[in-house]
Parts: sequence; C-alpha cells; structure tokens
Amino acid sequence: MDRPLISHFFFLLQQGVLIRRRTGCSVASFLREEIGADAQTVEKIQSIILDGKPVDDLERSVVKDGSTLALSAAMPGLVGATLRRGGAYSSFRSEITHHETGEASAQGEGYVRIKLFNLLMSELGPGILRKGVVLGAREIISFVSEQPRDFWEACREVTLNSVPVDAGKRWETTWFSGKDLVFLVVAEG
Repeated sequence: MDRPLISHFFFLLQQGVLIRRRTGCSVASFLREEIGADAQTVEKIQSIILDGKPVDDLERSVVKDGSTLALSAAMPGLVGATLRRGGAYSSFRSEITHHETGEASAQGEGYVRIKLFNLLMSELGPGILRKGVVLGAREIISFVSEQPRDFWEACREVTLNSVPVDAGKRWETTWFSGKDLVFLVVAEG
C-alpha cells in the first residue's frame, strides 16, 4: 500500500501485536537485530517495559518466548520522567524495575508481544509490519471494518492465503471466519 497510509496500522501496534523472532537474547540485541532499531533509534527509546516492569539495563534484561515488550520515546510529566530508563527519578520505581531472576532462558524462536508508542510507531512500525505480525481474527475484523475509503484505494495488492483479492473491494469479514489468528504482512508499494 502507499506509505503514508501504513500509519493506519499504527493503532494495532499500540494495542500490541505478536511477532515471531529470536528470543532468549538481551533487550539490546532484540532491539537491534530482531526489530531493526539502529543506534540512533535505540537512543530515542526512553521507556522500555518488559513483562510489565521498566528496564534500565538493556544488556542484562532478556526477552523470552511469551514476553511483552512496550517501547516509547520520551513521555511528558512525572510518569514519563519516572519510567525513563536510567533517569533521575528511576529510584521512585526501584520496587517495580525489571531485574533478571538468574534463570536461564532458552534461545530460539518464540513469540513476543510488542507495543509501540509515539514517534517509535513511524520509525519501527513499517519494518515490523513488513516482516509480519500475528493478530487475533477479531482484532483484524474490527480494524478492517473501520477503515475509510482512501485506505482501500491505497491497497495496491491484497492476498489471502497467497490468492490475490480485489484490492478495490472492501475486505470481507467472512474471510476470517473460523480463524483464531491471522498473520498480517503490510508492505509499501
């Protein structure tokens, strides 16, 4: 689809999508190697929440199969200052900060739920969508049923199970009946 309209999918990234990637690696490695964040983008990621806990040490915190990873650039206010990794107010959250338990984590492929917020959606979102995300069928049905006409006009090619579908025609929710999960790939045309 046309690049400007890929932003329609950013709502899904805020809610969280599953991605299949290498797990059992550090957050730093996961950011760089698995979701394609360059050093400049990693520097912009001010708040990292791994399995519900803020992360300060990107090298020692490990992304495991089944983890949830939420990423945000700087957020305003006291909450943003408190959640900022390595920030002056991080001591306010010492009880909830992510600490590795010392348990070994098996390296391999697994599913990670990723959530992106603010400017990270436009920086990391297109790459994540291009590699593909897993959504619940109900999520994708709700999403496609709410899209405006310009969204559908920007879809240059739509395939379902490798079979081309008329991109000018609105997606039919019946396509997803009987499905629990949907693998969605979005690429710019």
